[in-house]
Amino acid sequence: MKRGADRHSSARTRVAVIGLGRFGSSVARVCHELGYDVTAIDISEARVAEVVDYATLAAQADGSNEEALRSLGVDRSDVGVVGQGQNIEASISCALILKRLGVPWVIAKAETEIHGEILVKVGADRVIFPEQETGVQVAHSLEIRHLVAYMNLTTTSGVARMLVPASAVQQTVGQIDRSQPDSCILLIQRGNLLLPRPIPDTALQDGDFILVAGLDAAIDAFADN
Repeated sequence: MKRGADRHSSARTRVAVIGLGRFGSSVARVCHELGYDVTAIDISEARVAEVVDYATLAAQADGSNEEALRSLGVDRSDVGVVGQGQNIEASISCALILKRLGVPWVIAKAETEIHGEILVKVGADRVIFPEQETGVQVAHSLEIRHLVAYMNLTTTSGVARMLVPASAVQQTVGQIDRSQPDSCILLIQRGNLLLPRPIPDTALQDGDFILVAGLDAAIDAFADN
């Protein structure tokens, strides 16, 4: 059963959220507030009814049914979020199906470390542990890929922890800050050594983790370089 008008717009990032418990519904709500095109799916009619006001399309369907997801246009999504973590088999099936449908970026909630490892093996691009990241944080960081953790500051900015991209190895902090004026490096983690407020001449090394603050778009551009 579908609820709400099918108002998909090709100009907006399309996000499919499958599983509308507390985590999934918060992702759907904040994605709607951020202007994303949201398809919200759950097997429970009651949960679907709760998100209808902030979904472009809300539908009651089985998230582990490939044909059902295809019929709802999930294969045209830019991002898929698997929120059905407690049913581990359904969660794994859903992540696998999303990748099979060609969804470029799949984020999946995991209940345990082993669950998370399996999700990665079937193709999930990012695994979320609810005790570490909330649905709100995930929604804000949908377009910032290749990160380890994220904390939003505003609707369009935040702080991200990420592995130094290969293209930035041997570049100095000053060079990177000049090339990315809408973000800055706050801290470098080199093994067990922390380098807070690194000076401009500090060169990044392979294997470094960094904290970067700034606009989401700038952080994403840096991570993808």
